[in-house]
Amino acid sequence: MINIRNIFITSIVGIIISITKVVDAVDAKLRVEEINSIAKQTTVLIAPRLTKAELKDLLNRKPVARWTVGSGVIIAKEGQTYYILTVTHNFSQQQVSKDADYGILTSDKKVHQVTKINDGRECTNRFLEAIRNKKVETALVRFGCFNNKKINGYDLAIVSFESQKNYPVASLGDASKLQEEDIVYISGWPKIEAEPKLKIDGTMQLDSQGKIICKDPAPERQRRLAWGPLKASIPVTKKDNGYSLYYTDYTRPGMSGGPVFNSNGEVVGIHGRGSTNKPICGQIYEPISNNNSSSKNQLELENDWQDFGEFESENTWSTNEEKKSKNNFPGFPGFESQNNLENDSNSNKNQNNSTLDLDNSSKSIYDLQKMYSSAQNVNYSRRLINEVGMNLSFKLEAPSQKIIQSQIRKVPQIKIPDVSSQIENSRPINSDITILENPELMTQNQTSELIDPNQTKEGGFEDPNDKIDNIYELFNFKLENATRDEASGGQGSLLLD
Repeated sequence: MINIRNIFITSIVGIIISITKVVDAVDAKLRVEEINSIAKQTTVLIAPRLTKAELKDLLNRKPVARWTVGSGVIIAKEGQTYYILTVTHNFSQQQVSKDADYGILTSDKKVHQVTKINDGRECTNRFLEAIRNKKVETALVRFGCFNNKKINGYDLAIVSFESQKNYPVASLGDASKLQEEDIVYISGWPKIEAEPKLKIDGTMQLDSQGKIICKDPAPERQRRLAWGPLKASIPVTKKDNGYSLYYTDYTRPGMSGGPVFNSNGEVVGIHGRGSTNKPICGQIYEPISNNNSSSKNQLELENDWQDFGEFESENTWSTNEEKKSKNNFPGFPGFESQNNLENDSNSNKNQNNSTLDLDNSSKSIYDLQKMYSSAQNVNYSRRLINEVGMNLSFKLEAPSQKIIQSQIRKVPQIKIPDVSSQIENSRPINSDITILENPELMTQNQTSELIDPNQTKEGGFEDPNDKIDNIYELFNFKLENATRDEASGGQGSLLLD
């Protein structure tokens, strides 16, 4: 005879266990090595082919205006087609118009050729309106355009490649659930040639004209994982090219387009802009005083926008304003106002900086841009993708333990970060952030004071288990070999364009 009472008790216990498992899954915060495992498998490197002439100029320390190293993240797979979410400024209008050869480097260090990126569209202020509800026929779908050092529309793009191999697809999270001080993690491939060269004391090297000297070319690269607390989430607007998530700045040039993960390992944003207080190599070093606002007015005039819409997302800006009124918000010194795109800083200095008229807080928006890195909101990215008729199957469930554990590796210890040293005008000699990003500057007399990355809320490291031996060789690929899923040219040779 069936015991109804036992069945009822068993059912209740089962429900309680199931609810507990769901709660655990939602509240579980991944460790740095787990986030890094996901990042390693889903972050890609994107770049055009490096020609012999460009390589010669690069090795001779001449600026290479058209060779842009960027990052991206795999967000969908339809059949044998993979879709990468990245930023539009990884694809200049000049490169798009001439249908340049591009390559995407995946986690297995295979390069996949991208063909037909030219969408036939010119870069205008009405770029986004021109592509709404249009049939997608190219491997590159831009939601904005980048031309003459200026972005029109949203700094977002989708680029696709074909492969029979199986690559993990990143899980997409809900950016509206982010709260201030939540830790976010940014993954991407740095471009060393776009960074300032430093002296042994941590200060920048300048040439005879006062321009900041760029770092020496370096063929070896390592993917970087950086993290820090979210400082603000503001409404998405086209006027600011879609940037709305602001977080502590430990990113580097070349990480543009890389994923921004929450603590559950879900993509909540697409990184693309460093703080404007970062020095830009190739530019004349001219610190701006606190009272100098001329650059702000000049940049406002360059924003020839007729109208823009706001994305109704979770807005944490009012919380910051309240903190500021209570003197519980860090003040910022005056720096030159500019959007510091995390890309080829030599030539892509974006002059499309803008203020947002949110509760008369335009000056505070400038403060955010000066102090923090910023990203696109993945919720709005999905909205734009749907608006152009791309019916992609996104992965909305949490990352599986199989994916997380498959690439778990020991992560390096890091030096305790010093937030104040991010501000160039107050950068101390041999500061922690300088040593963190330039370990070659550490002297024998310095103590390392290294700690487990899980013990600090902010910082970053280059992953020794995810590196490229010679990026210049990879980018000088042969088109006839680029369509294969196998490397060619000898041991350690990778295909990349």
